[in-house]
Amino acid sequence: MTSKEVLKNPIFPALQKVGHKPEDEIYTWSQGLGSHNQNLLNGLKSNVEEPSLREATLNDLWSFFHSVGLEKVNEVLGIEEKPNVDKINKTLTDIMNDKEHPAILGMGDYTEEALVNWVKAFAIYDFAAYTYLEKHLGAKDALKIYMGLWESIALAPLEQQAKTLGIKDASGIDMDTIGKLSQTYWESIASPYRVTRHTKDVHEAEVLVCPYWENMKTILGEEKARSMTLKTEAVVSVNYYDAILKALGVFDKFSFTMDKFACCGDDCCRVRFERRK
Repeated sequence: MTSKEVLKNPIFPALQKVGHKPEDEIYTWSQGLGSHNQNLLNGLKSNVEEPSLREATLNDLWSFFHSVGLEKVNEVLGIEEKPNVDKINKTLTDIMNDKEHPAILGMGDYTEEALVNWVKAFAIYDFAAYTYLEKHLGAKDALKIYMGLWESIALAPLEQQAKTLGIKDASGIDMDTIGKLSQTYWESIASPYRVTRHTKDVHEAEVLVCPYWENMKTILGEEKARSMTLKTEAVVSVNYYDAILKALGVFDKFSFTMDKFACCGDDCCRVRFERRK
């Protein structure tokens, strides 16, 4: 990619809107991919008894990933047409555990290119994870594991986010706290967040850009990308925030839903928290 092509990627205007820098955001996506992969390995081990099914799912995932043609990503992660899954897993585990790992910045000739490649890699990995879980396990078991992947992503930063916002226990959580937490989560993945309604009982907001989705549809085409998102995003996204509310101990006080999804054809994503009556 030329530098002009790199900087046209939707993540950069989104980063400007949320006030984040590429050199910081790159760790969200690189270590996020490492975590996503580890969560998938854990989910397969916990839910799929037959080793051949686990192996087939992972082999198909990485074979598809290679076929998409993200040349720099394939090179850096060592992904080949006939993938060495153990080797790829080790590389991603090392990246997940080491912010100084050379592969993080090595994903491009400069930071912005490396960031774009990590965002693309995450989007394609996530698409392939559900697609091949469904192929080998069927929709019901695939969705169970896939929901677990995103629930793990939701809960991983919660302790630190709670500290940042001064959350000590459930008694101190009100709608102001929840709105700030929601905005922090979305903006951590470079998704600009616009509050459209906020009272002591309701918090509503629109998520204006999703770099994950924008890159997935650019690489795969909108129809193919939606062959996954239409089946997963509504329930997975609502469960994501349900998991956070439960972990905070306030699920009995506040509910969450989404009624718009950019990756399902809407003009934005829309979130709504409401105090239970």
